[in-house]
Amino acid sequence: MKSFPFIAVSGSAIERGRQIGSRAKEQILHNINTYKRIFKDMAGVDWETATKRAAEYIPWIEKYDQEIMNEIIGISEGSNQPLLDIVALNARSEIIINTDGCTSLAALPIATKHQHTLLGQNWDWIDDIKPGVIILEIDQDPRPTILMATEAGIVGKIGMNSKGVGVCLNLLGTANNKMGVPIHIILRGILNSHSLSQAVGQVGRLQRGTAANFLVAHGEGVAFDIEATSTDFDVLYPSDGTINHTNHFLSTRMDILDTARLKFPDTYVRYWRSHNLVSAANIDAQTLKTIFSDHFGHPDSICRHGESYPVDLGRSTACGTVFSIIMNLSTKTLEISNGQPCTNAYHTYQLSKLQLKES
Repeated sequence: MKSFPFIAVSGSAIERGRQIGSRAKEQILHNINTYKRIFKDMAGVDWETATKRAAEYIPWIEKYDQEIMNEIIGISEGSNQPLLDIVALNARSEIIINTDGCTSLAALPIATKHQHTLLGQNWDWIDDIKPGVIILEIDQDPRPTILMATEAGIVGKIGMNSKGVGVCLNLLGTANNKMGVPIHIILRGILNSHSLSQAVGQVGRLQRGTAANFLVAHGEGVAFDIEATSTDFDVLYPSDGTINHTNHFLSTRMDILDTARLKFPDTYVRYWRSHNLVSAANIDAQTLKTIFSDHFGHPDSICRHGESYPVDLGRSTACGTVFSIIMNLSTKTLEISNGQPCTNAYHTYQLSKLQLKES
């Protein structure tokens, strides 16, 4: 299958947003229409209600980073879509609390074949969203250049930057969500960071709108896993050069009611399986591709194909692997499959423009 559309933008925040909106207009409209259905089907929330809720997040986005909000405004202008529709996309995980069933992992130089830092995940979600995914390169000097895979219209998701920082996402669930910064805005904050410590700070500096796990790594050979609720977070560390995460909390420090583990018990199978597979020595990109293509425990496997069970048998949401992504933070190379990696080739992207600029 061919790769997702690639779009490169630059300029001020408003200009970048307008370029995204104009060049990804078709994909943005697809995502708005798709989330209208998802919100209604999954949570009984109509789009008018969703956009009213979205408006409540604007002050949080502005307080977190006005430049990010300006880019969202530009996307609205460039795509000729209402501003609150674009905000609703960026706050979609908060408007309806959902859990994208993802498996992420990192391998550090002491565990990799070529002493590189590798970071990646399978992003599992509703298959209907696939036509709305794009690869986006954002040149935003003096902030780092970003290369990421995202749902068009959403300003932050899974990717890396020119300073060697990369991030993956696992949704988590708790019973005590508060109003706060949407997690996709926090992902953009992480990708805006010049260092790993700054990336950790981007998670904790304001209250968050829902729970999430951020697996953050740096090309210098470091990785942290940040489990966050609306009001607290904890940092977990690699063991023997690797770390992995799925959709349940691992921290013993935070006092929470983990609702995702009750709704998605397959998280334990995927965590155990990915932990065992990534613990091998001499890991390289092919090792990760094999892990992300694994079907142990099918249909609740790392590589997912969208099958669902009746509610009384444990899982009702038919999530499939929309893409599999592998980032080499040492070489600033990103590989991504359009669909399940067991049957779809990975396509390669690199921050080559920035490397020429810095040489």
